[in-house]
Amino acid sequence: MGLSAGPGTQADVAPLSAGQSQLSVQRLGRSIVTGTPDSSQTRTRKRVLHLAVEYPSLNRDSNTPAVRHFIRANPDVDYRVFALRRTSNPFAVNALEGDDEGDPKVTSMQYWGLPWGMLLFLSMTLLAWRIRRQIRRERLHVDLVHAHKFAFEGIAGWWLSRWLGVPLVLSVRGEAEAKILRFKPHYDLFFRRQLRDAARIYYVSAWFKPLLNARFTIDPNKQKLLPNFVAERHWVITPDFREDHLVSIMDLNVLKKKGLAKLLTAVARLAPRHPKLKLDIIGGGSGAAMRQARQMIAAQGVEDRVTLVGEMDNTQLLAQLPRYGGMVLPSVDETFGMVYVEALMSGVPILHSKETGIDGFLEEIPARVMADPYCDDSVAEAMERLLSSQRDYREWLLAHQDVVAEKFSRRSHIEEYNRDLSLSTLLGTVGDAVS
Repeated sequence: MGLSAGPGTQADVAPLSAGQSQLSVQRLGRSIVTGTPDSSQTRTRKRVLHLAVEYPSLNRDSNTPAVRHFIRANPDVDYRVFALRRTSNPFAVNALEGDDEGDPKVTSMQYWGLPWGMLLFLSMTLLAWRIRRQIRRERLHVDLVHAHKFAFEGIAGWWLSRWLGVPLVLSVRGEAEAKILRFKPHYDLFFRRQLRDAARIYYVSAWFKPLLNARFTIDPNKQKLLPNFVAERHWVITPDFREDHLVSIMDLNVLKKKGLAKLLTAVARLAPRHPKLKLDIIGGGSGAAMRQARQMIAAQGVEDRVTLVGEMDNTQLLAQLPRYGGMVLPSVDETFGMVYVEALMSGVPILHSKETGIDGFLEEIPARVMADPYCDDSVAEAMERLLSSQRDYREWLLAHQDVVAEKFSRRSHIEEYNRDLSLSTLLGTVGDAVS
């Protein structure tokens, strides 16, 4: 794969010093994008170009809204989003105006790409070319490119950063990235270059940071954690709860990934020592998935202790959650897991997996237990610890809600993001963001 940017790209643009005029910075960006005289003095906010596969779009409205929440939580910065979805049919590519909510700053773009990451670099290069062509047609100036998975759209983001002459920011979401690193070691040369060129690297999956740094040499000063944001709402917490009554929240269509078998084994083992032990499973699935879950429950002989509650909307869920003694979810290959944060904010201690999901964000929060999601004994032992300490954990959460809220507050993270990248004021420069 060729990594040369060619003349006139970012590789040939020297970083600007803080003393250079803002007008020069604006003219530089405008001329790179459109080749036309600058008119950006009228802009009051800087603009970030976001590339995200995980974004609700006209091509797939069921995607998680986490990236959209992040973008909309930052009113000081303008945005342009390409919400992406792969298709293996080259005749099915499209570019539709708006997302599933009709946002005119979003393009729902279906791009060509083969399954299993085959020809991924070629696919992402063609995607980058399509996006650059559309930006030029719109005569749009952007100050920054943020690609929300470094190993996928991050490839397209790298090309756009070079072609547009603006800094590149990468998000790291461990589940998807791990697969590419595992099965495509021949991409390491490119990723080494890409990670070196990036202005900032933000980890949505904190657990993946040591793994990525073990594989590549990355400047520690440009790496930070950036969790998915908890909703701005009034959280209901209560000292009253149903002791030894646990809950797990999962999509039963992926029950193996969510660790249902391990949970059922743990309940069966611990039941003789905890006669009040109950487990509610909240979440839906296909008819086949529901039948499989019922069969698994029957096979462990825990029909009287485990209840399949079914689907529940978020409002109902958050109203019910505070009454449980603990939330247990020993999932594997989890990027983040917002449900863990929602449980903690509801005053409910959690059981989570090591080296995946929320792990790496909770060092200051003792109201939790960890388990190896691949080991029955580890999950059962973690559940035992949770049951033994559930009252103490809940008391800590009731007394320290501010600690949890601050950890996942959008305000502090957004302010830091804008400050790091000189986005909160037009007095910053491209050079400031890259330096």
